[in-house]
Amino acid sequence: MIRCRNFVFKAFFMLKGLAISPGYAMGQVYCLRHIQLESIESSTISSSEIDNEIDRFKNAIEISRSEINQLLELPQIKSSLEISNIFQAHLTLIDDPDLQKEVSKRIKNQMHDVQSVVGSVIKDYSNFFRNLPDPQFQGKAIDIMDVGKRILKNCRKRKSSSTSSNSFEEGMIIAAEDLTPSEIVGFSPSRIRGIVIEAGTPTSHASILARSLGIPALIQVKELMQKVHNGCYAIIDASCGQLIVNPDESLRHKYTCELENFRQRQQKVLASMSEPSISIDNIPVSLKANIGQLSDLDAVQANNADGIGLYRTEFAYLTRRTFPTENELFQAYSEVFGKLNGASLTIRTIDIGGDKISHLMGNTLERNPELGWRAVRMALDCEEVFTTQLRAILRVAALARSGQMGILFPMISNIEELRKIKQLLNRTHEGLIKSGEPSPENIKIGIMVEIPSVALLAERFAKEVDFFAIGSNDLVQYTLAVDRTNSKVSHLYQPANPAVIQLIKHVVDVARQNNVKVSLCGEIAGDVRYTILLLGLGLRELSMNSILIPAVKQIIRNVSICEIEKLVEPLLHLDTSEEVERALDKLNQKLGLQ
Repeated sequence: MIRCRNFVFKAFFMLKGLAISPGYAMGQVYCLRHIQLESIESSTISSSEIDNEIDRFKNAIEISRSEINQLLELPQIKSSLEISNIFQAHLTLIDDPDLQKEVSKRIKNQMHDVQSVVGSVIKDYSNFFRNLPDPQFQGKAIDIMDVGKRILKNCRKRKSSSTSSNSFEEGMIIAAEDLTPSEIVGFSPSRIRGIVIEAGTPTSHASILARSLGIPALIQVKELMQKVHNGCYAIIDASCGQLIVNPDESLRHKYTCELENFRQRQQKVLASMSEPSISIDNIPVSLKANIGQLSDLDAVQANNADGIGLYRTEFAYLTRRTFPTENELFQAYSEVFGKLNGASLTIRTIDIGGDKISHLMGNTLERNPELGWRAVRMALDCEEVFTTQLRAILRVAALARSGQMGILFPMISNIEELRKIKQLLNRTHEGLIKSGEPSPENIKIGIMVEIPSVALLAERFAKEVDFFAIGSNDLVQYTLAVDRTNSKVSHLYQPANPAVIQLIKHVVDVARQNNVKVSLCGEIAGDVRYTILLLGLGLRELSMNSILIPAVKQIIRNVSICEIEKLVEPLLHLDTSEEVERALDKLNQKLGLQ
């Protein structure tokens, strides 16, 4: 800012970031600065006060749990699998017995009040995750701080006088070093025009929330909090990853037009929601939804999904203190099945491990969690738990017509593993028959193709299964040996990398040659930048967050797939992901899709 006599000139500047949610935003900036845990004053207590302080903590846990359960009932959270999963994970953290024991122990041993003890425990836990060598767990530090601050707030005898979300005008751009999920949902969606964050990764919970809520957002904006201040005017241009601060009138006018054009395109998308997903040359493309719980079905039906392409079942094991019984699982799965009105349902078996820690399963932090004890590897070692789930799935499949329901096994890496799983499935099926339970005549068996070893041997796996589901998130990660949650290497996470494209193309071609169905259910399935690429590679079934279906459908209805296949073919011969991305951008522009 430059001062000259009585005038103030606001200097124009631009900051570069990584766009993680599309669109444009214009408005004044609100800088959200966090209270540091170090600022909490510590008070010594007497031995007679120990039980009272522990009771305050237990009460705060109950209130916090109730608050999160209320959040899970909000429409903007219930309608999004990704968002609800975040807060389900918060419930798991709140009920962590180790956390609760540590707080109680420190109150007794240190003779300090509950607020200072909770603050120190949360700080220690958060720092532990932040300092782990695996960046996947570093992101958990934000979740722990989020949950910790909620508990801390509810430990206080008086309400905090800190700045509330109502202290700024509507239509602001939120700027922060980082944001927690609770902070984002604490703002009414109508109040936030955009989000800019100094830290963050594309897979951080702040990023997931911004995408799910349709808020234009940038992350990894260097020196953001040093350079912007409350009240300055800014523009987010997510199309090129720029934050434009103190723009002149001509720039404001330009982006007012861009914003209006963007809104008009969104209106066209919404207008075609009820139309079938068929291309100009009459080729149908099935657009299915990913879900994790029964409440997700409202959004599935609202967005006219063609069925459930991926029902993630692990959340029943992440949010409970006891294992779900066979009847509880059967009830949950059959409720989902019953609400689909005859549409197809694919249930994926437990995929716990990696970043999903379950106290029930006994899995703990591993040095290389994505390469460790997870998914079917864990399931085969916990056969009784796995068999319980298989029995529940088979009982639901007995209610379905032939071909309506499929069972999907995640994280398969070799033929031996798959055959062991199939043997266990057969034994479980036989057990149902012997016990007199209804059992399915024909349930489709599929595997996630998310490890290069499976993609490369797709022809051999095709002889063992009925369908493939390409999990592009992990396939990219494992093919390129890059942790997409690590901000230092996240630029190397390239869905359009030629190696990844070749693997997807190979799997699709093999599936077609062997009459095996194939779908893709990673993030790029719902990313409109890649829709023509996936169609050009031969995919005719995509599964995604249901709120993304209308935009993908709009593209499909406005292209000729035969033409797309010809246009995409030259991209298979490009050498770098940058070349592929540029070529895709040109194709999207040429076809009027951007």
